[in-house]
Amino acid sequence: MTQSTPAAEALAVHGGVAFPTQRLRWLRTFVRTQPLGTLGFLLILLMVIGAVFAPLLRTSDPAAFGSEVLKAPSWAHWMGTNREGRDVWSRVLYGGRVSLEIGIAVVFISVIGGTIIALVAGYLGGITDFLISRVIDVLIAFPSILFALTLRTSFEGDFDKQLLLVVSICIIFTPVITRIMRGAVLEQRAAMYVEAARVLGASEWRIMFRHLMPNLAGLMIVVTSTTLPAAILTESALSFLGVGLDISTPSWGGDLSGPARTFFTSAWWIAVFPGLALSVTVLAFNLLGDSLRDTLDPRLRGKR
Repeated sequence: MTQSTPAAEALAVHGGVAFPTQRLRWLRTFVRTQPLGTLGFLLILLMVIGAVFAPLLRTSDPAAFGSEVLKAPSWAHWMGTNREGRDVWSRVLYGGRVSLEIGIAVVFISVIGGTIIALVAGYLGGITDFLISRVIDVLIAFPSILFALTLRTSFEGDFDKQLLLVVSICIIFTPVITRIMRGAVLEQRAAMYVEAARVLGASEWRIMFRHLMPNLAGLMIVVTSTTLPAAILTESALSFLGVGLDISTPSWGGDLSGPARTFFTSAWWIAVFPGLALSVTVLAFNLLGDSLRDTLDPRLRGKR
């Protein structure tokens, strides 16, 4: 008779696939040691659920005009209505969808683009690093909101406003991410595994993308978690200034701007709920980003 082992029992229980106990152990450790990060993750999860299932959770069309103008929160309109009679609850839900779409697009383009530029500049060095660094310095020197405002208004016309908004915000964040990732590339370039790959005859591009880039994954995750709320906040700021999305498009910043500010004292709900959604979302991403930084950075482990 053969004796069963714990590994064999695990395979039998899970249909021949070993259960990822290491990932579960990491998740339990994260929940236990990072309560604020866990809270941030749960808040982000609620936001994602609300954005994904917005068509099912809404009470009315967020862009349609209504006859009930500036109505206080009630069973018919959970967060009241604004000055056009639009349902605030529906606009908050769809505003989260718009913010996530823009934030994810900006993060994907900025983090990937900034990392590739940092790899080229940091690893090749020399005149390449000098030229790229000087361009980055010039772009970073401009005030971010003013720079995005100028770009957004300069190309306004027949272009898609959401696409222009994404491009404008990407131009703001890509230089900053490049500067952060370049420092990590310079640190990794002196590592022994890079020397070993070079001795074995690996090309420069293979070393950059096959060996260096995977070792930047932890920092990329942290940068992503901190850039996403900043992108959402920038989109809201531009919409608040009136150069973001169309006024009919649900946007947290747009709902706080323009003529709506005239009614803030008499209809508090049109300012409180979009502002609260924006504040909680940015706070949640920042909490999660700080916790991921503390967890993934070995220099910070055990200090809290």
